[in-house]
Amino acid sequence: MDYEAVDEPIVESLNLTDPGWRDGPNPCTQPEFSLYRESFQLADLDLDELNVFKAQFITLLASPGSEERRLMLKRLRAYILTLRSVKMALNNVKFVGLNPEMTELGFGHIRPVFTQFNGVVKTTWTVALTSAYADWFDTAGGVGYLIGNSFGMCITHLKSLVTPTPFMSECQFTVSRTGVLIPIDVRGLTIGDTINQVSIVPIPTMVLIPRATFYAQARSDVLAANNDEVALGGLVFGLGTALAATTAYPTA
Repeated sequence: MDYEAVDEPIVESLNLTDPGWRDGPNPCTQPEFSLYRESFQLADLDLDELNVFKAQFITLLASPGSEERRLMLKRLRAYILTLRSVKMALNNVKFVGLNPEMTELGFGHIRPVFTQFNGVVKTTWTVALTSAYADWFDTAGGVGYLIGNSFGMCITHLKSLVTPTPFMSECQFTVSRTGVLIPIDVRGLTIGDTINQVSIVPIPTMVLIPRATFYAQARSDVLAANNDEVALGGLVFGLGTALAATTAYPTA
C-alpha cells in the first residue's frame, strides 16, 4: 500500500476557508478551544504559515505504515491547535517551520531537554521505576516544573525504547491548573508496534503553552527498581532559541 498517498490528503485538507474540518470545527480558524477545563485563545495562521506546516508535518511523521504515523495523523487537529496556542502566547510571532531563526517560531519532535526531573534538565529519556508511583517530570517534591517562556508542547503518545519488554505500566499527569488526570494504563507498551517493532501507546492529548506547569508520576508492575526509557511523543513548538537547546533547559 502507498501509505503516503493515503496520508497526504488528510494533511492537505487543512484550510483557512471551510467552517468545519473532519466532523468538527476547523482547527485552522476557530477562535478558541477548551481542554480539561482550561481555555486557550488562538492566533491566526496565514496561508504561508499553514502551507509550511502542511509540507513539513509529513516529514516529521514516523515511517509510512507505522502505528506512530497513524496516531499522529489522528491527532493532527491537536497539533494545529497547539501551534496556534503557542503562537498566541508568543505575541503572534511568525511560524516558519523547521530550523527557525532564534526569534522565529518553529516546531520539531519533543526531546528530553524540554523536560525536567527534580528540577534538573533531562538529557535522556531514562526513568527509574518501581511498583510505587514516583515522580517522573517535576521540580521537586510533587511540584510540576515550569515550561519555558519560549516554547510549548503537544503530547499525544508514549514510546518505550527498552527491549524486549518495557517496564512502565501506569502514569498520571498534572497539566497547569487542571489537577491530576486519571491514571493511564500504558501496559500496551509491551505489545509494540506490529509494523516497526516500536513500543508505543496513545495517551490523552496534553497541550502545554509557555509558562504552563507540567508534572508526571509513573510506576511499574515490577517490585524491584528498573530503568525504562520512555519518550514523550508529539510535537514541540517554540522560538528557534528554545528549539536549538541541547543540554541547558530553555527557560527564556
